[in-house]
Amino acid sequence: MKIQLSYVIRRVAFAIATLLAAIVMNFLLPRLIGGDPAEMIASQTALGSADVANALRKQFGLDNPSLIHQFGSYVVQLFHGNLGISYFNYPVPVKDVLWHALPWTLGIVLVATLISYAIGWFIGIKGALKPGSWFDQSALGISFFINSVPYFWVGILLILIFAYKLDWFPMGQAIPVEYDSLSRLHQIGSIAYHAVLPVASLALASVATHILVLRNNLIRVLSEDYMVLARAKGLSSRRRVFHYGIRNAFLPSFTGFMLSLGHVVGGAITMEIVFSYPGIGMLAYNAILNHDYPLIQGAFLVIAVSIIAVNLLADLIYPFIDPRVNLN
Repeated sequence: MKIQLSYVIRRVAFAIATLLAAIVMNFLLPRLIGGDPAEMIASQTALGSADVANALRKQFGLDNPSLIHQFGSYVVQLFHGNLGISYFNYPVPVKDVLWHALPWTLGIVLVATLISYAIGWFIGIKGALKPGSWFDQSALGISFFINSVPYFWVGILLILIFAYKLDWFPMGQAIPVEYDSLSRLHQIGSIAYHAVLPVASLALASVATHILVLRNNLIRVLSEDYMVLARAKGLSSRRRVFHYGIRNAFLPSFTGFMLSLGHVVGGAITMEIVFSYPGIGMLAYNAILNHDYPLIQGAFLVIAVSIIAVNLLADLIYPFIDPRVNLN
């Protein structure tokens, strides 16, 4: 128990150190973009008034040019749970803007992740059980092709075929114009209808990796000495494959699955841009274009926390699903 406790303490300490590094980078990177958010807002709302710009700088904490002073103020506010005011959505708090965008990203990316892993594992297992068959060769060829294709290309292709040519699905957005006038059931249906192509693009773009990883792992496991010994002892093929083979081949895929869950909050920025989907990725993209420091910091902090938390969870769970892992 002491060894396990020391392992947990080390993993938690490493996660905290990573989070602190992410906070520092999260503060510095937006400011490397350059530009003056106060002047930008003043030019859009007050005809570029210098007095308005100075007042905004003071309110945003930008009146002191010292980065150390700004960072200290940022950390103090952060520990009080205050992510600041969004410059572009002034005077809406950053947490409200993020809270509005988060469900859209969680919905499509989580569903796409589960679908891609389910399809990838099924095809990977089927191909590994009959390596060299027409099914395995076809799956490998398609997987290598898909694996070399970026997210946005898949999204654009789906829009071109199923939205523009066939007109089966909308070309973008998350809800229709008449959304508010629809009944609750029709609202849910319209959200699902608009999410079909974004989910499909994410699932297709990531499924190839899952197929290749599980197939190669399972082929390697089935050729191990203990599997040969199990066959010599008379264990049935079904028991060897499903009780020992897939169980051990799944372990490396588990880490990838947990990492994918960590990226669920971040979503896919390119996909959300292609489909004009109002998630965290699209929010971060617009925040960068508008020099919205607090919103950039808030978006990437949420992404960093989700990834670090899921990695920590994977580190703590993995020793229980694989007893061979040393907790020292």
